[in-house]
Amino acid sequence: MVQGPAVHKILVVDDDESMRELLAGVLSTMAKVEVARDGAEAREKYQTEEFSLLLLDYMLPDTDGLVLLREFKELQPQTEIIMITHVRDVKLAVQAIKAGAYDYINKDFQVDELKAQVMRVFEKQKNLKEILYLRSEVDRLTEHEFILGTGVKMQALNAQLDRAAETSATILIQGESGTGKELVARYIHQKSPRAQKPFVAINMASIPDNLVESILFGHDKGSFTGALKTNYGKFELASEGSLFCDEIADLKFEVQAKLLRAIQEGEIERVGGQRPIRVDCRLIVATNRDLKTAVQKGEFREDLYYRLNVIPIQLPPLRERIDDISSFIELFLRRYNRKFGRSLKVSAEAINILSQYDWPGNIRELENLIARLVAIHPSDEILPEDIPVDYQYSDPSQLKSLDGGDDMLRAATDAYERGFILRVLEKEHWHQENAADKLGIHRKTLEYKLKKLNLLDIVHQRQGKGKSSPE
Repeated sequence: MVQGPAVHKILVVDDDESMRELLAGVLSTMAKVEVARDGAEAREKYQTEEFSLLLLDYMLPDTDGLVLLREFKELQPQTEIIMITHVRDVKLAVQAIKAGAYDYINKDFQVDELKAQVMRVFEKQKNLKEILYLRSEVDRLTEHEFILGTGVKMQALNAQLDRAAETSATILIQGESGTGKELVARYIHQKSPRAQKPFVAINMASIPDNLVESILFGHDKGSFTGALKTNYGKFELASEGSLFCDEIADLKFEVQAKLLRAIQEGEIERVGGQRPIRVDCRLIVATNRDLKTAVQKGEFREDLYYRLNVIPIQLPPLRERIDDISSFIELFLRRYNRKFGRSLKVSAEAINILSQYDWPGNIRELENLIARLVAIHPSDEILPEDIPVDYQYSDPSQLKSLDGGDDMLRAATDAYERGFILRVLEKEHWHQENAADKLGIHRKTLEYKLKKLNLLDIVHQRQGKGKSSPE
């Protein structure tokens, strides 16, 4: 076995040792190369490893190459196979192509031609991966506009987003984590005159400090160790479209000046570049931090802040837009029912319970819960007793339906007591007598509180699932 770069893996199958060594030597600079001397050895390797390319001899001592070709394409259809022949035979070539071969070569091949052929295979596979990625993005974003919500709190904001989309002004989106800032940015792009051009997203917090400038602005060949070719940065990739920079507050201070220049002058310079490059893209940035406070602390440039804050968008947390909860639940049910092959529903009572929860993780937390329930829930409907205990009570400071006064105080007390009792019961595996001991109250007192707080049905359901008996 000859070792090479591990980005791609090639299997050479040939009974001629000199041919195996020749092919392995030629291709070892392009990929990691494995070799097999016959069909049996090839089968063993093919069933345990994944290959980008297979070079397969037509005449093997223990099997027909065409038989092996069909078998291998069935096992790993994404692997490309090039047949190797002793003589030029058009009929054999046609049979091989029909059976799924990418191409065929003669054993008197030219090294440069073989390398070029292999590079075309790798390029084809790269393009297929990009197409698959783009298709997954389309699937993921098909219904994204509905996630913006239609409740009272969002109606004014939706109108603001539509007006902002009509301009090319820079937009600053602020909001807690999980409120849907990237979805809003995509919505603005799709409503804008640039909708048919690229939408390029980048998360500043996820990029190593030493790569931020290169990823944003690109680099020229030879600009640093490992820069073997010129790479376009996100600004150039977003040409005539929109560039979305999430977590902009994490942008390195020294790079902030270059971003400011890109906004002011409409041009960038690649790392190692010697000339300015004109760029035309609509900039949308987002953060879950208060940029004005970051400016006051000297962590963010004041001049850049004002360049970014041309159209400010403030996304409310989910706890302030509870009237959108049911719409989000329906959206996520459709998404994950389709993904997991289910037809789950959520009862109105269960939705009411979820509407009383505080949602510190916002829309992202709600999506995670619905995905979990759809994936593991055994029946076709989610009832109140199926909601995890952590979601069975509201934060008293966030009660949604009361105006104040004595009712507000009583509701807050009940909400806290309800959640506390449920947590103790869960820890005691729904054994009421043990829970009463933990709470320091009589068993009859616990029964009274369960009835008063409308918890009896939930407790009985939990006990009915075999978690414990009430005694």
